[in-house]
Amino acid sequence: MNVPHPAQWALSLLPQALAQRLPLLVIASFLMGGLVATWTSYNLFERRAALHSAETSGGELQQIIQAAHFVDTQQDTPPYLWSKTTGFAADSDAHTVPLILTLGAVRYRAAVVFDQRPKRPDLLRAGAVSQSASDRLGELSKGISRQDGKATLVLFLRDGEALTITAPDLWRDRLGETTVALIGIAAFIGVIMAILPLALNLAAPFQTLTSKNREPLTSLASSEAQMARDHIVRLKERFAIEQDKRVRGLAAISHDLRTPVTRLRLRTELLPEDITRDKFTADLDEISSIVDGALDLLSIRHQAETSHRFSLAALLESLVDDYRDTGRDVSFHWPEALDLPSVPSIFGHSGHVTIRASGESMMRGQPDKLRRALSNLIDNGLKYGGEVTVSIASPKADLLQVEVRDHGPGIAADRLESVLMPFVRGHGHGAGDGVGLGLSITHEIAELHGGELTLEDAKPGLRAILRVKRGLS
Repeated sequence: MNVPHPAQWALSLLPQALAQRLPLLVIASFLMGGLVATWTSYNLFERRAALHSAETSGGELQQIIQAAHFVDTQQDTPPYLWSKTTGFAADSDAHTVPLILTLGAVRYRAAVVFDQRPKRPDLLRAGAVSQSASDRLGELSKGISRQDGKATLVLFLRDGEALTITAPDLWRDRLGETTVALIGIAAFIGVIMAILPLALNLAAPFQTLTSKNREPLTSLASSEAQMARDHIVRLKERFAIEQDKRVRGLAAISHDLRTPVTRLRLRTELLPEDITRDKFTADLDEISSIVDGALDLLSIRHQAETSHRFSLAALLESLVDDYRDTGRDVSFHWPEALDLPSVPSIFGHSGHVTIRASGESMMRGQPDKLRRALSNLIDNGLKYGGEVTVSIASPKADLLQVEVRDHGPGIAADRLESVLMPFVRGHGHGAGDGVGLGLSITHEIAELHGGELTLEDAKPGLRAILRVKRGLS
């Protein structure tokens, strides 16, 4: 798995053991998520608290306006600061919203001066419903707070003086709810993007170990993953040694048995009775088949064969033609044949052209082994069904599927899996029934090509499905 460079640097700082990495990752995720949630909650709560405080502070504003007619010095009436000046001139870069404030029976010319363009100036206007002086001022203060910018409320008194009111805690620059929510979501996504490579790296080595395509572990893999890899390597080496011993031992047994079997064959020729001689010969043939078949099953993966790029459909057609040449009832269905009308010309009438897309069945593998596996399936079908139909399809982009169907007695559903085991025969044990290794060898060849062999009851008959990977990518 490719890990970004910042994540590689972060992983290099972590302990090597997975038992230590996992708690640290959980703690880091909790802390980062908690910081994002705390920051988002604080900003949303602070803004809503300011709006509530502004809405309920209309009485304080009313007291300030009433006192301004009698007091000339600057006063503090929390949460507001106010002062009186002779006239008022806003800065050239300020944004002014003029208002007419009707407070009971008195009307004032007023203005709200912002240091930046207000978001919703319409919230500063009075509604259609008649309000008391404190309610109107509370609504105005809340409307100013909702602009999320520094503001000054100016009331022009009758004697030419101006009353300026500020609220540093309420009317100030702050992030809006939408902005806070977007920043919170972006920060949460950022936390996920920062933690995700680290989290995936914890599982990546184990995914590598369990995948069929063995890739080397990176230097950032945990010590537990490296220990598991070393253990798997040792087990594979031990299994390969044991498998080689079994193959060599069986090969030696097969070689040693051939001499006494040959002597027994010669002696059977001296038997006077034909029936007894035939029985001896059949038993000797079965012994030879068992030994050779078992040796073949154990050594099929180690038999040297170069992988080639070829068309599985073409291989099937060639194989089926060989069977048909010997008079066997085997038919092959090409995949996705297109029947197109041809264009008439001066040389003849229009006809039909059949296009067979053999390129759709291209794959890379060992054709000799696959030919043998398919022959085993066709031979079984001919032995028990008499008539065999072969077809090919591509259910997935990197998968080819060959279906071999016969019309024989089939196999009971509870035995479909067991017949894939070595020395298990699907039907009787009479002469010519084999030793029960053909399907096992076919299954081994399918697994060698990244696929599998499955059997299904076709009612009537048996459907053998061989799946292999294309291996082109």
